[in-house]
Amino acid sequence: MTETVRRKPAYCRWWFWLLVLALAWLVTGFGLVPLYLASAIPERVQQYLGWTADTGDVSFNPFTFTLTAEDVKAKDGDGDPVFEAGAVTLNLGFLQLIRGSLNAQQLTLDNPFLRVDLLGDGRTNLAKDWREHGATGSSEGDRSSVQWMLGEGVVNGGRLQLRRLSAGDENEPHTLTLEALGLTVTDVATTDQNEAGSYSLQAVMGEQVLESEGTLSLSPVWSNGRLSLDNVSADTLRAWLGDHLPWSVKSGRLTFETAYQFAHDNQGIALATRDGQLSATRLELADHEQPDQVLASADTLAMQGVAFNLDGPELVISAVTGESLHLDAVVSRDGTLNLTRSLRGSGETSSEGDSGDGRGLRWSVGRLDINKSTIAWLDERPESAVRLALQNVELSLGAMTEQLEEAITYQARGELEQGGTVSANGQFTLAPLTFEGGLNLDQLMLAPFNGYLREVSELEVLEGRLNLSGNIDIDVQDDPLTGTFSGRGSISQFDGRLPDEDDSILAWRELRLDPIEYNFSPARLELGTVTLSEPELGVVQYPHQPLNLVRFLGPASGEPAGSADSEAEGAPPLIFRLRQLDLANGEVRYTDHTPRPSFTSRLHDLEASVSGLSNITPQQGRFSLRGTLDDSGDFRADGTIATLGTDGRSEINATLEELSMPALNSYFGFYLGYRVDSGKLSGEGRYELQGTQLDATNHLVLERLELGEAVQSDAEITAPVRLGLALLRDEDNRVSLEIPVSGDLADPEFSLGPVMMRTLRASLVKAAMSPFNLLGSIADLGDYSPEELGGVAFLAGETTLVMGEYTKMESVAKALEAREEIVLTIRGVALESVDRPALEARLGEDESLPDNALESLASQRGTSLKSLLVEEYGVAEEQIFLREPEVRPGEGGEGPVTIEFELESR
Repeated sequence: MTETVRRKPAYCRWWFWLLVLALAWLVTGFGLVPLYLASAIPERVQQYLGWTADTGDVSFNPFTFTLTAEDVKAKDGDGDPVFEAGAVTLNLGFLQLIRGSLNAQQLTLDNPFLRVDLLGDGRTNLAKDWREHGATGSSEGDRSSVQWMLGEGVVNGGRLQLRRLSAGDENEPHTLTLEALGLTVTDVATTDQNEAGSYSLQAVMGEQVLESEGTLSLSPVWSNGRLSLDNVSADTLRAWLGDHLPWSVKSGRLTFETAYQFAHDNQGIALATRDGQLSATRLELADHEQPDQVLASADTLAMQGVAFNLDGPELVISAVTGESLHLDAVVSRDGTLNLTRSLRGSGETSSEGDSGDGRGLRWSVGRLDINKSTIAWLDERPESAVRLALQNVELSLGAMTEQLEEAITYQARGELEQGGTVSANGQFTLAPLTFEGGLNLDQLMLAPFNGYLREVSELEVLEGRLNLSGNIDIDVQDDPLTGTFSGRGSISQFDGRLPDEDDSILAWRELRLDPIEYNFSPARLELGTVTLSEPELGVVQYPHQPLNLVRFLGPASGEPAGSADSEAEGAPPLIFRLRQLDLANGEVRYTDHTPRPSFTSRLHDLEASVSGLSNITPQQGRFSLRGTLDDSGDFRADGTIATLGTDGRSEINATLEELSMPALNSYFGFYLGYRVDSGKLSGEGRYELQGTQLDATNHLVLERLELGEAVQSDAEITAPVRLGLALLRDEDNRVSLEIPVSGDLADPEFSLGPVMMRTLRASLVKAAMSPFNLLGSIADLGDYSPEELGGVAFLAGETTLVMGEYTKMESVAKALEAREEIVLTIRGVALESVDRPALEARLGEDESLPDNALESLASQRGTSLKSLLVEEYGVAEEQIFLREPEVRPGEGGEGPVTIEFELESR
């Protein structure tokens, strides 16, 4: 009989339990784990971060250990999205997990989004939420470190949003969103590795591109690679670096690339970069307070060979280059420069800001080159703002470091837009600030600097070119700065005028100064030989106003130059010395608008020499000059010049020979009422000037002066000027006058020419009003006084002169012969009370006196005097003029009858 074998139950077989285990593995992996993770993930996120999380489908493959979560979303405590991902796929390593380490063979994030807020206290929202929840939401054991390793991590099409928040800032946060984020990380672990992992990163934001790649290790933390930022916009720079920059970036694009090394361990952070390149294009900088006004711009600005080492720290830049830079420099009325306004207070640091080890930044720049640049300068401090434009600026600086006492070489050149070039070369130091080298100004136009000139004079420069070359040495260690300038210079083709005048007040062909020695403090200017070629000076006198020279020599504002302190101490603000001034072929034009028409005169072919000028007492200068006045008169002068700027005494001796007097027609017509036909003027003058007070004596000789036609004059002249002139002439047909003059040159009513003309008029009027007083200077009057020569006496009723009157007539005749231009006017006179009784006494008993007897007697007396002078004493008949005879009542019945003479000029 066959024995039946009893089979074991299935649950006693190994394959059964293997099948059960496999089934449990499948149920757990495909069912329970996803269910657990779907609820655990939101709980853990809430526990450790305080976020509200939500996931879509969660799947787990227990065979491949692949975890997938779709539509993962998380919001922070304020309900704002902080993380999203279309899908998160994690492939874990089973064996490494058994050994106690988390091995993610691959982690993939599809279309993730992460928001990182940069808070005002320096933390991020991620760190803040972790500290507030994760640090207290788990036990110490839960937070024990877990070793993990990532074989490959990939982010596809991600977005990273950075927001910068400031404490108490109510404005919208600055947001930077990186699009198309691609990140690949390989072989990264928290355990020691023989070989470091690697990473690559790409992201864009509009036209801006971020790229980085290199090695990466997490234990310890270190990385080595390259980083580049391309086409970074001004908005980005302004939003993220605006608070750290002195100026606002208005526009432009920036590109930066560098190699780097980074490490972080228990000894701290180490960071070093090398081979860096930074470039900016179309860059515009503005003031934070006035963002619409561009302060500086550059077409291109680049730095090469940029290296930085945090251990030091040390910054090295091999070269800085710039092209087409433009600066808009504005100095406001309060003296603030717009370019430095944003830097105010930047030099003030507190001890809290110092590094703990006390080490400062070490830096060096190998070279700086700027080309094709411009500088616009606007200075609003002068009453008339100064606008300058320097173009084609080229600047080169040599090596420089944080050792500010080391010399830095420089070369600079620029062209003034209005004309002229500026160049300099040499070296300078920054601390202490010193500057030395050569300075050269070539054909620099002076007209753009009128605003500065009007601070010391009302002169407006129309033309003029400055040439200056020399060496300058400045040391700014203390206030005031010290230094010297030594060189030579010239100003050519100069032309200047006062604002309300059409003609130039000052002009010359060339002014040369050689040498020039200037000391900054105390201010001292010493000039060697000054040569002035073909200068022209236009002096104008207006009615009731000072000479235009007063305005030319004084500031436009009327404020005296120099500081009140220096004047109070008695020392000039500038020490000035001039060794020698030589003037050649000069001309001085003088116009006096007091008379009508205006008087004009010209001193030309002027040669002059001045020596020893200074404003330091008791030094006096000396001068001599010679020229031609109005093409005829030889003018010479010499003397001493008082210490400049003081009330010392200056003495001038002047001579004038044979000036053709028709040149004075305007003065003669205005003050005397006559033009001048001919004559020559010579004279000598001695002038003493103390401050503005003038005291002068003038000896004038008018030779063969002949007056012409009468003209209309504002002066009321009733005296016979011609007669006065005739009486003042001597036997050589000359008029000699002594004219003293004194007055204040600062007085608008004082003018030398009109004063002298009024003195001449007074002399002529005085002579004409008392003509016989001058006859004694013309002829021998014998024992007769001038008053006695003014008339002649006749016997009553006769044409016979009283005894002795014939001798008087002889003296009158001599005077007429000596002055042929003098005319003696005679009016025959008969007196009713004297001559009628005398005539009637001679009549017979039957005779009667004719009715015209007295008229006839008066006529005969005049005729007899004329005949006596002409026929007896030889006086020219045209010098005697008979007026209509006249019968007068008379007073009393006795005595001779006197006929009074009148003198006139023909």
